Amino acid sequence: MTLSETLYTLAYCVFVVGAARSYRDSGSRLSVLIMSCGVLVDFLVSMLPLMGVSALKMNLPGTNAVIVFGIAFGFVVWLLFLAALWLRRARRLSAFHAIITLTQVAWFIDFTAFLYGIYKFPLHV
Repeated sequence: MTLSETLYTLAYCVFVVGAARSYRDSGSRLSVLIMSCGVLVDFLVSMLPLMGVSALKMNLPGTNAVIVFGIAFGFVVWLLFLAALWLRRARRLSAFHAIITLTQVAWFIDFTAFLYGIYKFPLHV
C-alpha cells in the first residue's frame, strides 16, 4: 500500500468516526470538525501531487475508465459534503444526516472503485 492509499484510508476512517459522532450528537460542532478533517486530508492527498509533492504521487504507468470514474466521483463526494455543511448551517438536521449518509456510501464506492482500477483492471498508457 502506498503512502497515498494509506492516507486516503485514514481520511475515510476519520470521516466515518465524525459521521458516527454526528448521528449521536445531532450534528455537533466537534463531529463536523472531525468529518472536515477527513475531507481535508482526502483533498490534500489528491491535490498536493498536482502541485509537485512527489511523496504523494502514485506513479501509475497509465489509467483506465475505473480510475477516471474514481477521480470524477471524488469531486462528487466533496460536493456532497459541502451540501451537507450547507444543510447543517440551515438547521435542516434530518437532511444533513441523509446527505452525510449518502456521502459515506459515495466515498466508499469511490475509494473501492479507485483501488479496483489500480489493482484489478489493466492500465492503458
